[in-house]
Amino acid sequence: MQKKPVVKKNAKGVWCCRLYLGRDSSGKSIQPYASFPIAKDEADAQAMAELWAKNLTADGRVKSADLVELLWEYIAIRKQNGVSPNTVRQYRGFVKNHVGALLGHADARSLNASDFTAFEQRLMRSRREGGHALSRNSTINVHHFLRGAYGYFVAAGICDTNPLINAAKPSPERHEAISLEEYNFAELDQAVSKVLQEAFAASEYTAKTIYAFAAWLALRTGLRCGEVCALNRKDINRLQGFIHVGGTVIEEPRRKSYRRDVTKGRKCRNVSITEEDMRTITRYIDLQTRALATPSWDLPLISLDGSYMRPSNVSRAFSSLRRSLKLPKGITFHTLRHTHATWCLASGVDLKTLSERLGHADEATTLRLYAHVLPGRDRAAAEAFEGAVKRVSGVFNLAC
Repeated sequence: MQKKPVVKKNAKGVWCCRLYLGRDSSGKSIQPYASFPIAKDEADAQAMAELWAKNLTADGRVKSADLVELLWEYIAIRKQNGVSPNTVRQYRGFVKNHVGALLGHADARSLNASDFTAFEQRLMRSRREGGHALSRNSTINVHHFLRGAYGYFVAAGICDTNPLINAAKPSPERHEAISLEEYNFAELDQAVSKVLQEAFAASEYTAKTIYAFAAWLALRTGLRCGEVCALNRKDINRLQGFIHVGGTVIEEPRRKSYRRDVTKGRKCRNVSITEEDMRTITRYIDLQTRALATPSWDLPLISLDGSYMRPSNVSRAFSSLRRSLKLPKGITFHTLRHTHATWCLASGVDLKTLSERLGHADEATTLRLYAHVLPGRDRAAAEAFEGAVKRVSGVFNLAC
């Protein structure tokens, strides 16, 4: 029976593993060796070593590796290493719905770049043409998943090369971030503010109140829906005037929603708010305290019974509000975040400050999403043209 592999660092400080598999027919010991230079720590190296050892034959060579089985093992390792449940669910969908359906149980070591290029092209074809009708951006997500998985297989000694590096992935589709126009912005803000003011006056803490507060808060802070749902009352810093954003709510099938203490961008941040907005938040907290009869500061802000609400329910409630106001169909709860960002930029907030406020991984993400609304250069062009018109007109009038 093969022993569990044990990893250690070699003379170069790289995690490695050597297995003893007995002796061959000539009496020579079989001791395959593998190093794992991309391992982040011992646990990561141990996972790679176990994946490598599992795919060795009795003579110490890597046996034919079933791609689908390897991908399931890779997803399990990523889950163990802290990838969010939402990402794990997405990865599983990639394998079940696309890789398994189109590539079957192919040998991961035999597939090349052209195989994956053909696979990705087929993903984008219509269902009438035998494809899966995926958008280019969704296909790119599948590509990045497979490229990361193969990188892991190479590091673990299962595959010799990563064919996804040379596969011709599709070019991304660029979509502008949708935000509320001036009229729609005012109408929505007045609608949610009215719900809150009426609830404060009548001391009514209902689902309608909670959903309106969630939308009101997202519009003023740019928080994601999961981040809004994850806020606890202790995250509100009244003295210094900011909200601490340090988590997101995860929802899984047949399980109660829960808070995960990391945001999508993996950046905790403090989001400043005005004194007027803080007064509204304070009134909401006071209303919640009376309704739920608890002064606990660990209580979620967005909560009907003291537990974390599912972001999907909050999002659906906003869609219902959007329909009642007859706002355009493309507006979703996430539109509130885009609206906040757009209006910040239009009012002169610099890109770095906005990136930090939104919790983006870097400024490049903010620029990619909101470059089309950056003020300055185009306005300068309009003013320059107007100046040219006045100069030409002046010369023309003098000539006459």
